[in-house]
Amino acid sequence: MWKLVLYDLFSYGILIYSVTLLASYIFIGVYSVGETRKYLRKSSFTDYNLLASSNYAPSVSILAPAYNEGANIIENVRSLLSIHYNHLELIVINDGSKDDSMVKLIDAYDLEVVDFLYHVHIPAKQVKAVYKSRNTVYKKLIVIDKVNGGKADALNTGINLASNQYLVCIDVDCILEQDALLKLVKPFMEETGKRVIATGGVVRIANSCIVQNGRLLDVNLPKEFLPRVQTLEYIRAFLLGRMAWSRLNGLLLISGAFGAFDREIVIKAGGYNPKTVGEDMELVVRMRRYMEEHDTPYKVAYIPDPLCWTEAPASYKILGRQRNRWTRGTIETLKIHRILFFNPRYGLLGMLSYPYWFFFEFLAPIIEFIGMAGFIFFALVGTVNWGFFFALLGFVLTFGWLYSIFAILMEVVTYNQYKKKGELARLIVTAMMEPFLFHPFVIWSAIRGNIDLLRKKNSWGEMTRQGFNVQPVAAVEKIALASRLRDGFYAYLPIAAGWLLMLLLLRTADFIYNGVIHQYPNQPAYIFLLSVLNELVFFLKINGVFLITYILLFLAGKRLADIVIISLSIIVTLVSIALMQYFSISFVPLGADLYGYSMNDIRQTVGASGGINAGVIIAIITVILGLLAIYKWISPRIRGAAKWVNLAAVVIAFTWIITGIFTADKFSIRDEYAGNLGKNKLDYFIAASFNHFFPQSAEAFDPAVTTGNGFDYVDEARYPFLHRDSTADVLSPFFNRDTATPDIVILVVEGLGRAFSGDNAYLGSFTPYLDSLGEHSLYWRNFLSNGGRTFAVLPSLLGSLPFGSNGFSELGDKMPAHLSLMSLLKSNGYHTAFYYGGDAGFDNMALFLQKQRVDRIYDIKSFPPDYPRLPENNDFSWGYSDKELFRHMLSKREQQLGGQPSLQVILTVATHDPFLVNEQDHYLAEFEIHLDRLKFSEKQKAEHRKYSHQYAAILYADDAIRGFINNYRSKPGFKHTIFLITGDHRLPEIPMSTKIDRYHVPLIIYSPLLKRTAKFESISSHVDIAPTLLAYLQHSYHFRVPLSVSWVGSGIDTAHHFRNLHATALKQTKTNLVDFIMGDYHLNEETLFKMNKNMDEEPDADPVMKARLKEAFAKFRQKNEQVTQGKPILSDSMYRAWYPK
Repeated sequence: MWKLVLYDLFSYGILIYSVTLLASYIFIGVYSVGETRKYLRKSSFTDYNLLASSNYAPSVSILAPAYNEGANIIENVRSLLSIHYNHLELIVINDGSKDDSMVKLIDAYDLEVVDFLYHVHIPAKQVKAVYKSRNTVYKKLIVIDKVNGGKADALNTGINLASNQYLVCIDVDCILEQDALLKLVKPFMEETGKRVIATGGVVRIANSCIVQNGRLLDVNLPKEFLPRVQTLEYIRAFLLGRMAWSRLNGLLLISGAFGAFDREIVIKAGGYNPKTVGEDMELVVRMRRYMEEHDTPYKVAYIPDPLCWTEAPASYKILGRQRNRWTRGTIETLKIHRILFFNPRYGLLGMLSYPYWFFFEFLAPIIEFIGMAGFIFFALVGTVNWGFFFALLGFVLTFGWLYSIFAILMEVVTYNQYKKKGELARLIVTAMMEPFLFHPFVIWSAIRGNIDLLRKKNSWGEMTRQGFNVQPVAAVEKIALASRLRDGFYAYLPIAAGWLLMLLLLRTADFIYNGVIHQYPNQPAYIFLLSVLNELVFFLKINGVFLITYILLFLAGKRLADIVIISLSIIVTLVSIALMQYFSISFVPLGADLYGYSMNDIRQTVGASGGINAGVIIAIITVILGLLAIYKWISPRIRGAAKWVNLAAVVIAFTWIITGIFTADKFSIRDEYAGNLGKNKLDYFIAASFNHFFPQSAEAFDPAVTTGNGFDYVDEARYPFLHRDSTADVLSPFFNRDTATPDIVILVVEGLGRAFSGDNAYLGSFTPYLDSLGEHSLYWRNFLSNGGRTFAVLPSLLGSLPFGSNGFSELGDKMPAHLSLMSLLKSNGYHTAFYYGGDAGFDNMALFLQKQRVDRIYDIKSFPPDYPRLPENNDFSWGYSDKELFRHMLSKREQQLGGQPSLQVILTVATHDPFLVNEQDHYLAEFEIHLDRLKFSEKQKAEHRKYSHQYAAILYADDAIRGFINNYRSKPGFKHTIFLITGDHRLPEIPMSTKIDRYHVPLIIYSPLLKRTAKFESISSHVDIAPTLLAYLQHSYHFRVPLSVSWVGSGIDTAHHFRNLHATALKQTKTNLVDFIMGDYHLNEETLFKMNKNMDEEPDADPVMKARLKEAFAKFRQKNEQVTQGKPILSDSMYRAWYPK
């Protein structure tokens, strides 16, 4: 229980934090829009040419610290010197560079050492020399060469040497717009009521832009992914974020890349702090703090114009160093000025700006990292609510995408820097990829920044620059498209070969795992080869898609193509693992049935199965590391072989796509478990999903074709299933007529299959009591459920109804008006009730029963508190055990006694995955004893022990039924009661031998009213029960029943020999209607099987019979679809006449 409480606190804490953070983003974004519009209107009337030539413009000193900037320094200094401004000096501070920065500066600008007197206002490292140019063209330039002390120390040196009123601090690797300085100093001249102490502007990414002679000639969106995603990040941060804080006068940060400061206030505040790597933020906070403490009105202004262009890190290594440093700088600033935290003395600075940075800038990456780690932890302990997890993940991702698109649109309607063809689309695609390829790395870099700070690591780290493209556009060599495509193709081949190797290893491991944990199929070598073949088919299918994607991305950059395809291959592989895990638990591959369940149903099912266990997590981590290792060390070594192998694979793939000449599905396998084991689970899931969302058009067939049941339809065009009732009364010959109307108890046992119940059960019978009861009953050996899951049992058994699209009950309020055994018995005076140990809302059972006018529904919510529940797995329990369910039912029945006949429908739950029952140890011991009773060999015992919990649960259910029947014998009315016992479907968690096996269940009709017993070999199904019971009651007790009915079934067959008079559709899952039986034949998808008297089956190649079944099945599907689309089952008048009032 503590895990659930802890998980709830954790998950809702993350949710509340996320909502608060995103709400603040919305406010900031909206607030920025208004401020940006105001600025654009105001600046439209400004003539910057007048300001540039004015003698009244403020004097400015540009400070440009440089450390190892040799790649760009000449162009950047030239850019700064080209600024047209009257009162300007440019001070370049070489902070002990280890490269050739000083040599280049001396040569390019003809520098010489000069004597320079200055006052040391702020302590700084030793100045080795001060240089000025001999060339008067560069008279504004001053170069300082000093001992390395870091950026802050270099700037303090520049402040000491500066002679002008305002300081403009700029990274030397930046390129300025021609009017950048004019726009930056303008706020200093405008404000009169408040003193402007600092201004900043938008910084943009210059990667892939064309720069010549220090000027930006052409703006291009970066071609590489990392600079491009940083472009998007900068647009969000500068255009949306800082404009709002400027409007509030709450800015804590002026970018170190380009900002202007009041020199007097900078000196009074103490200059830059060399003991922090976040000197730019720390200075702004200290200047603001100084103004607040001296009660001086002030403002920190911000300009949305793109003023400065800088080179962004193009590698993860350099990016990691940058974000590490930013994190450490933020923490150091917050620590130094912690007195501000919610301190009203500092006004907005203390009450809003500082807390925002603490909670949403400093804590955000930590909380996000804790959230990721927390969900992994709770997945390991099995308490993750996956519905909540994916809902939260989807919410955050969707918000992030929308916010980025909003920022992009703001850029388009304001400055529209990226207006070349395709650039806007590439920005949007980048936004889609950012949460997966960029954001996690930034989070990890921030975490490493926290760790480094704790380790007292205070270095900047080497920030290597690539340098700007100094060639004009016309000089850029264009690589031939054909050559790039060829290079992309060859670059992809080693990745594909490495991934194929992992897929084959994973397939082999999956086959061995299922063989050891469960059982190897018959002909294991053949099935293994088939599974490998299916893996190759899947690889060929997806290889073509990956190749095209890779080559298209390769045109934008090899690194981007590698990252995307490797990430996709990892994701696809992990999804494959998840689907393999699903199969290893359920023995059926996951298909489109996923889409047929509500989130609540999925949550219950996943919770019951135990969630994601530690073994799965270890497998996932192993596969990820294995794939990365293959890509890093093995793929490059197989480049030569990969060239020809993958060339052949691509040719085969496209041949397969174009012609469809090959598919491993053409191999027919009678063994259900073996066939499913051999399938590629992801390929199956994708195909099933595609068919679900894009169903094939209905097959054409002769209008004269029928569904095979020989019904006399009333008006088939208007009412597809309405026909004249011709159900024979086959039960009266077996019953004594009673003076009282009989009570009917229908007991549906979860997962009860003939494979392990009754005589000739091929797994051995584990229901000794039901076997003995069957000797005193009417017993159908070859009975069928109409669904492979529980969803179909109530509509089929009680209503003989079609399936609809995802099960009749899933039609919800759109269920067409219909009659059923329950509603017609109620119209004939019966009291009706339904009993279930779990939640009756599962599979929409409660709603379906309410539409039958059921009198009472007793489910998990109705049990007294002293009733013990089933043991929990993953802190989840389906509800109450079968014994408690029967006890509850008998107590409620006694309260209802009053001479009124009753229909009681009971659905058990104990024999459902995870097969944990009360008295578990007792029934596991009973299982061992039962193995000896069955006289199994040691090999048979070993095979059965793999499913000991399943068999123990079956023995428990059988024992519970024994107690139920024995207790019922002592109750009034027992001698007037008819019991029907069947399974809802055969449980799939023990491997199935054939396709029909999942539907093969027993039917037992037991009653003191029986005058003789019998066993039947003929085939019938759940849809035949309601018509048969009503025919019996009409004939023996003069019940009123309609002359026309909409039953899908035609009644139970009581022939003692093997035969099948029915044509019946069977729905494997909610979305998978692929089975149809008619006569001795079973059609499963495109494969025809012939059944024998033991319900075993073999593939049959009879084309005539196959065509007949396909046409009859197509006719049924057409009718079923008509009902799904809204066609009525009954006329309104008939429904009103017979529906219980």
